[in-house]
Amino acid sequence: MVGKGTPSFGKKQKRSHVLCRRCGKRSYNIRLRKCSNCGFGASSKIKRYTWHTKTLTGKRKK
Repeated sequence: MVGKGTPSFGKKQKRSHVLCRRCGKRSYNIRLRKCSNCGFGASSKIKRYTWHTKTLTGKRKK
């Protein structure tokens, strides 16, 4: 008998993410057909947020 919880989750063999053609990371969702890292499949532009990169402040902002 298989119970619920942690022991039964170890028996799962399915893959939700595979290698992305554009960025090469294992973040392309098979079901959604979209890469969670670069946005391939949903957008022609590479996914990017302003909070991703550190902004230059003060004297270094030249």
